[in-house]
Amino acid sequence: MFRAMLWSQWRESRLPITLLAGIAFATPLLSMKGMSESPDRPWAAWDLLGASMRWSATYPIVALVAALVLAAGAWRPDHRTKHVYALSLPIVRYRYLLLRYGAGLALLFGIGAALLAGASLAAFRVTIPPVLHAYPVGLTLRFCVAGLFAYTLLFALSGLTASAARVLVALLLLLIIVSIAAELLALGWHPLETVMDTLLSPYSPLSVFQARWMLIDV
Repeated sequence: MFRAMLWSQWRESRLPITLLAGIAFATPLLSMKGMSESPDRPWAAWDLLGASMRWSATYPIVALVAALVLAAGAWRPDHRTKHVYALSLPIVRYRYLLLRYGAGLALLFGIGAALLAGASLAAFRVTIPPVLHAYPVGLTLRFCVAGLFAYTLLFALSGLTASAARVLVALLLLLIIVSIAAELLALGWHPLETVMDTLLSPYSPLSVFQARWMLIDV
């Protein structure tokens, strides 16, 4: 059953998944392009840090896009067939959801494996000064953790019924309207900013997106 779910998920999202895996593999290689030349020059460590910093924003973006693509792809067959296929299967609903969720998660970790391969190859091709270290495994783990949290949240949102989705959109619009009104009235209260700070606070799982995504670091 899981193999069928995995194949269905792959068939729905194979083009963006392949593209994202290629980007994940190529990004660390591109970030270290030219860094193997003259590794003994005085500013070699600074150049490596600068290259890692310039490309660091790419990794969380790829993780977020991958989570969005996989979450949408997991529910697309059900939304297209109005859940007839899911209801016709001789398994309980929660097991079906777990299989759908696990299939997307397996593909997400596949993109993470492509990142690990590219990051390891990029780190192997450069000479790293003694004060710096390469973190291909740490970077991949951060990618997988960020993707896991984002995928879980987006998977739950993508599975909402039409009525629940309308309620959620209405609440979001209400929050935006209240925030604009509070700003116009100079109340000193910013509800939308408060919500965003809560979502990205150090105690939130999504705070991993604000971490240092560096292949080469001290």
